[in-house]
Amino acid sequence: MNRNDIEKLFHECDRKRKGYLNREDIKVASIRLYGIKLDKYKIERILSSIPNKIHPGLTLDQFIDFVHSFKHQIDHEDQNRETFLILDRTCKGFLNKEDFIRAFERANIKLSPETIDSAFKQLDVDGDGRISYRDFDFMMNYVADE
Repeated sequence: MNRNDIEKLFHECDRKRKGYLNREDIKVASIRLYGIKLDKYKIERILSSIPNKIHPGLTLDQFIDFVHSFKHQIDHEDQNRETFLILDRTCKGFLNKEDFIRAFERANIKLSPETIDSAFKQLDVDGDGRISYRDFDFMMNYVADE
């Protein structure tokens, strides 16, 4: 998508001609751009990363930067989803401790049972013995950000 197309989309999504895209406008733009609706957490992460924020949304230049950087984020999310599905070999929709241990064994990573147990407990936020995709994705993004 070239700059003119991005500018046109910005102006179409800025329906009230505010000069910026608010949270709802960003949702509409992301659907039109990528076919996905961003959740409120991703939108907050985008907005909180803006230095010297003047408006409660994205200006045209910030939107252009977002469009160029978000393609990489989508690729990263696809990779997280694919990794999770590889680890969830029985398609349960979650990882249990056995899946977790097998993942380390397959990667030939030698960790003590205590270390594995501690890592699993940190990811199993609600303590139900399962790591959901949401927990897994959060962990992968946290590691990537570090």
